[in-house]
Amino acid sequence: MIVVTGASGYIGSRAVSRLLDLGLPVTAMGRNAQRLRQAIPPGVPMAIADYDDPASLDRAFTGATKLLFVASDGFAIDVLRQHANVIAAANRSAIAHVVFTSIVDIADGSPFYYAPIYRDAEQQLKISRFALSILRCGLYSDFILRYWLKDEQISLPLGKARIAPVSRDDVAAAAVHAVLHDVDPIWALTGAQSYSMDEIAAAASRVMDRMFTYRPCAPEDYMKRLQAEMEQPWPVAFSSLCASIEEGRYADTSDRFMDLMSQPQERFEDFLKRHNSLS
Repeated sequence: MIVVTGASGYIGSRAVSRLLDLGLPVTAMGRNAQRLRQAIPPGVPMAIADYDDPASLDRAFTGATKLLFVASDGFAIDVLRQHANVIAAANRSAIAHVVFTSIVDIADGSPFYYAPIYRDAEQQLKISRFALSILRCGLYSDFILRYWLKDEQISLPLGKARIAPVSRDDVAAAAVHAVLHDVDPIWALTGAQSYSMDEIAAAASRVMDRMFTYRPCAPEDYMKRLQAEMEQPWPVAFSSLCASIEEGRYADTSDRFMDLMSQPQERFEDFLKRHNSLS
């Protein structure tokens, strides 16, 4: 039996649906029963568990042989603890294989708020007793659309940095593949093409019938804007992400998805077209 954590979220729910379509036994895990039931197909077994409740994790993992561990988010200190709880519960269980959705940016010296959190989770997973697959994901195409394409005037402290965005649908597909097959223990999951912010603005203009333009701004100006719009930890998380991108940490591309899945990753412009057709 396969347990998918975070199944009320986008990646988790898509992974559950893919596994169900393949006729595989899958249990969807989440904290909120109502949200979970709304996110997953009817009839899928649910496990109500909280990353901060080790006993609930033990119950959710009972009988599981594989785990798709979709990472948490929030304040760094909370995510650090929650990841440790899930890994400890997986070690106590009979789970034989764990797939973890990590990030490409875990290096020492990275300015990104979450880099040390994911680095710690990977270190714990690597010394665990089960087989392991780590998907190091690039910046989500969905993130760019939601947060950076809200307004036609894009103002970010990115300079001329390049980004290789990947869609969450491709992440879900890759995660299911990793659960079902022996794949690289560590797999960089990025887009096959990198873009400057000028190119992203041009692609959005072509697809969305609005004229987008990009103007670099100072990091302190971006932080002030975030602090007026969001509660912590998001201003720190978003601004430090931009600092990491500006250093070139999200520019690398990978064709490993195409090699394993026999299809290319979704290009950013195609992602925008698909989203635009559904909205």
